[in-house]
Amino acid sequence: MDFENWDKDEAGRLKVWPLQAFTTAVFDGTTGGVRLEVGVPKPGKPSPAVQVSLPVDLLRALAAALTEVADRIEAGPAKPS
Repeated sequence: MDFENWDKDEAGRLKVWPLQAFTTAVFDGTTGGVRLEVGVPKPGKPSPAVQVSLPVDLLRALAAALTEVADRIEAGPAKPS
């Protein structure tokens, strides 16, 4: 897997944040929205979040990609043949 375009810290480690919650929406019956609450919320502040809109084809592609990742995790590490 190529992580060339992923954000990294000063030591070169990937920057990733734990997902706290997510919500979805439908806009005008044509576009889907996803709000991903990430990181650790600070008291009295709204949760940091990324909000994106996606057309149907990207919603399906994202759903398939997430399902593939979950399947790979459940299958465990690849065993040598």
